[in-house]
Amino acid sequence: MTNFLFDFVRPAGAILLSRYEEWIVVLSYIIAAVASILAMHLADQAKQFQLTKDQKFALLSGAIALGAAVWSMHFLGMLAFELCVTVKYAPLPTLLSILPAFVAAWAAMRWISQSARGMRHLWLGGIIIGLGIGVMHYSGMLAMRTAAVMTFKPWWVAMSVAVAVLLAVLALWFRQQCEGLQRLRAWRHVVSGAVMGAAITIMHYVGMAAATFVGLAEFAQPVPTVDRWYLSTLVTLGAITLIGAVIAQNMIVRQRQLARDLQFKEHQMRVIFQNAIDAIVITDAKGFIQTVNRAFEGMFGYQAQRITGKHISKMIPDWKQLNAYAKKRRQLDTTEKMVAERQGFHADGHEIPLRIALTRVVENESTFCISFLMDMTAFHTQQNALEKLLTEDPLTGLFNRRGLMSLMRGIASGAQAHNLNRGMILLFLDLDGFKSVNDTLGHAAGDEVLITLSQRIPGVLREEDMVCRFGGDEFVILLTFTEHPRLLASKIADKLIERIQQPIRLQSGQEITVGCSIGVAFAWPKKKEEIEALLEKADAAMYLAKKGNAGKVVFSSI
Repeated sequence: MTNFLFDFVRPAGAILLSRYEEWIVVLSYIIAAVASILAMHLADQAKQFQLTKDQKFALLSGAIALGAAVWSMHFLGMLAFELCVTVKYAPLPTLLSILPAFVAAWAAMRWISQSARGMRHLWLGGIIIGLGIGVMHYSGMLAMRTAAVMTFKPWWVAMSVAVAVLLAVLALWFRQQCEGLQRLRAWRHVVSGAVMGAAITIMHYVGMAAATFVGLAEFAQPVPTVDRWYLSTLVTLGAITLIGAVIAQNMIVRQRQLARDLQFKEHQMRVIFQNAIDAIVITDAKGFIQTVNRAFEGMFGYQAQRITGKHISKMIPDWKQLNAYAKKRRQLDTTEKMVAERQGFHADGHEIPLRIALTRVVENESTFCISFLMDMTAFHTQQNALEKLLTEDPLTGLFNRRGLMSLMRGIASGAQAHNLNRGMILLFLDLDGFKSVNDTLGHAAGDEVLITLSQRIPGVLREEDMVCRFGGDEFVILLTFTEHPRLLASKIADKLIERIQQPIRLQSGQEITVGCSIGVAFAWPKKKEEIEALLEKADAAMYLAKKGNAGKVVFSSI
């Protein structure tokens, strides 16, 4: 080819006929589209890598694959072109034409890998890609060696570059839009890659349409390029091999990333497992221990290596029962978790109240159990302390009104549940002469009197009877009976009066005496309302006793 001119001055000679081999044209587009799709995917994947070197490798390999595909598409398109003269290609210019393709591909990969881009960057990326493809195309055509003279139509050249830029911008824009659309997100690589492949391919063939070949025909009809079959096969195989190598290498990098992630997550789980506050034990389906954490060792006093392989029932006797419940519940309603409170045993033999959450896990046709154990000792201690605070009189240590009501409801519920004929007697006791003690000697002396009487009263009661400080100088004694309630109440009341009237020596050395008035009521209550009514009857009877002579005992007549 003796000249490379724009067609402002057409050289002498006839315009040579030309045509394309269709299957090579189709093949050129397929290679460009596949490489573009791969490049889009690799650019996305690069953002997911944690290591900078992996990100750069993904971008570089994507640029190599896309640049090689752009060049392969161009060269296949040139091989598909047939003239009426002999056409050869100079090796060095042909190979050097790949450099602009790599620059364009690298620009495309850098742009795609950035998630936030505006229109200005969109056009800048499209222009760089389109110009890179254009430079590669026209520099590649310089590698043609033929007797004809090649001229170009300027407007067609400009249009080919403009088409490349616009389609590149369109491909980048479409991919950007697909990022925000959930339905198209999965297809963004395919669609944008197909558009990018079209930009590469259309630019090439529009650029070829801009060329005019002038000279003397050597053949009557257009003929294939020299060694076309050999070159097209070599280029196709080379492109496929390069794309495959890039895919394989990125799969290896991805595998290393996944391995690192898995190792990190495994490390996280190990740290969480070992540093969990609650004890954790993993057993097989039969209950043989596979591993325990540090909290388990501290809770039960066993070292992990000494109990691995042992059955967990040594520490938790009811584990088999819980496991059976969990298995049954899973069969019935797919619930794998079983939560219950049971007793465990420390290595030294003392009991540990436990809250156990047992989960059965079925994976790959094998079953194992994870048990989360919470030591309830502190909770029960706090609960008992709170219960004591709510139900116990702080001065005397006796039950208070809340404690009495709770006890009466428990007795009524037990009698009803077991169909027992058990009744309750209430002796409502109010001290006589206590107000004068407080008025003359002070409240500290009054407290001494109450404490002394709270210690005396239980001495005249049966083991199952209960006494509470109802408030101020009022006490309530609860008796249970099955028969002869009046006789039992009278007997206890007489003993109470006798014991309370005994002299009390204060810390000051002074000796005082107080008496009491007692109201008595009995019934067989089953409901809360009946319990409260019984208490009101005893209270009313006490007020009647208070109006009579000191030491009088009055039975409720209601």
